[in-house]
Amino acid sequence: MATANYKDFEKYDPRRYLVALFAVERLKERATAHYIAQDIHCTRLEASRALESASKFFLVGIEKVGPVYSITSWGVLNKAAALRAISSDIDSNNA
Repeated sequence: MATANYKDFEKYDPRRYLVALFAVERLKERATAHYIAQDIHCTRLEASRALESASKFFLVGIEKVGPVYSITSWGVLNKAAALRAISSDIDSNNA
């Protein structure tokens, strides 16, 4: 399974928010805006906005201690379904 990048999805596509969330989960204690942006191939501002939007639209609990983000709750999202939503499109494009 390929890892999704932020710009694999069109502007305003909420799957961009999911990509940012999974980057936070992957990076753990290294999940700063800088490393999230590097991981998902976008700017730090885009990464920060995606996390803010995920919190607003999906009620995801995101905590920021110093520069480090962490997910405290997946809100209304089903984590497995969210992962499928970003993975299936990427896998089909790579086939």
